[in-house]
Amino acid sequence: MSGLAQQIAEIIERQALSQREAAALMGLDQPKVSALIRGRLSGFSTDRLLRCLMSLGQDVDIVVRDKPIDHPTAHISVVTAPDQGKGGRA
Repeated sequence: MSGLAQQIAEIIERQALSQREAAALMGLDQPKVSALIRGRLSGFSTDRLLRCLMSLGQDVDIVVRDKPIDHPTAHISVVTAPDQGKGGRA
């Protein structure tokens, strides 16, 4: 979940939003945005963080694939699309 919170913080910064503006967009109060930006994720589910990303104008794609044979365990990663911050998709 911390990767999602980091993405939200970076988007807020990139869009030059105040915490109050970001809170209004995401349907949160300003103290919750402050906690989120600082990585205090108590009370934030994965679903809630995904909805925050969408409220900030982000598309969220979830990709499920087989784990490579040479990896002992599966993992979750948050990846920013290569075109991020360059005007979106063509």
